[in-house]
Amino acid sequence: MRIVAGRFRGRTLVAPSGAKTRPTSALVRGALFDILGDGLVGAYAADLFAGTGALGLEALSRGARRVDLYESHRPALFALRRNLEALAVRGETAVVSGPLPDSIGAGTPYDLVFIDPPWRMDHEQKAVERLVSRRR
Repeated sequence: MRIVAGRFRGRTLVAPSGAKTRPTSALVRGALFDILGDGLVGAYAADLFAGTGALGLEALSRGARRVDLYESHRPALFALRRNLEALAVRGETAVVSGPLPDSIGAGTPYDLVFIDPPWRMDHEQKAVERLVSRRR
């Protein structure tokens, strides 16, 4: 798996083995970020259910200012931290390892939020509700 475009274009990301983590494909990421265009430049983003961090790291590569990456699955966390280290982006990212949606704390509202949970999880609605409530 590789970063599609931007300053990290072509850089390889590691992923844990097994079916628990299913990274968003390069084709889907490319289409998504083509739609977003310059709208993410300077954005403060969150990547919920980050897995390898592919969505959040693609956002950083294309100009996001900062990305908070939420992940609680241990093998995915290990891969995520390896990817952050390889790209030297620790100052532009934060890893939150608690379970969602409870780990979403109060703070600065995000400009952009990626929510791509593993299949058969019903946490996305609760995560969205938590994100909305944290803006108050």
